[in-house]
Amino acid sequence: MHAIDHQRSFSLFTGHQQNKKIPFSKYYFATIFVIICYFARITDMKEAKRLILSLIVMAVVSSATAQQDTLQCFTVGFNFGTMFSSGEKIMSSGEKTDLVKNPFLNFGVDVMYKFRRNWVLGVEGDLYFGNDNLKHREERLSHLYANGAVIGGGGGDAGVEAFNRGLSFVASVGKIIPVSKKNPNSGIFLMLGGGFTQSQIIYSVQAEEAPQLTGDYALLYDHQQRGPVLMENLGYWFMSNSRTYFNFVLSFEMQQHFTRSTRDYVIDNYMGISGKDDNRYFTPIYMLKLVWMFPLTGKKTQEYYYF
Repeated sequence: MHAIDHQRSFSLFTGHQQNKKIPFSKYYFATIFVIICYFARITDMKEAKRLILSLIVMAVVSSATAQQDTLQCFTVGFNFGTMFSSGEKIMSSGEKTDLVKNPFLNFGVDVMYKFRRNWVLGVEGDLYFGNDNLKHREERLSHLYANGAVIGGGGGDAGVEAFNRGLSFVASVGKIIPVSKKNPNSGIFLMLGGGFTQSQIIYSVQAEEAPQLTGDYALLYDHQQRGPVLMENLGYWFMSNSRTYFNFVLSFEMQQHFTRSTRDYVIDNYMGISGKDDNRYFTPIYMLKLVWMFPLTGKKTQEYYYF
């Protein structure tokens, strides 16, 4: 091919030439630098929220000059993340329940629709879990323990493990801010969302049967909670010009879970609960997240650009 003519591009959708220049702002790289510096000094969630909301406003303003010669398609992605909780809190008192240890893992599926103006709508379903990470287990179940162990049906140590399990469903809207005119389908990615979450503690008996922690009895101790979740995400969206399977989103995500117990009766000696748990809980979650995505389009991305 000949040298690039930035002022003329050929549309495979219409078959007509377009005299539109792919937008690019000389301030994007300075903006990225400011973002990195700002994140380095963030000390609480309020500052992080202000930053992400400011970037969303910037994304809305930038869309006013966005062109319509970028890729428009569905994508399906598989996400993997490492989650950290700064501690579940009782909303009325601010007291931490100190329920699980960090970190724990997240896996999920994303379905997104990318518009030509680089707006993105998405839905995702996620599962998250830890590995024997319930804190203060012996104190919480002190009436079941004897000599540091839960006694099984055979009179020995039942070998009880306890870990968190959870799921969430989130709908979201995002914006890609291109940083290179060679690939307007990639760039800084901002996203906000909301949905539903459920979490609980699972007890696994490894050695002997422990009827006191199985069946309906386990419901007394599992701390099952449900409620709405909010999500904010800042990262980089990359969609290759030449490789169908090399497309990803790498991001830092924050979630806020607002939950209540679903059980009619809860026993937790560490928290001093024996009966109905009427507390409302707030759990902030931080996550490093990678989404490997597959565009559902009959044409390769590279066919939309001539270099």
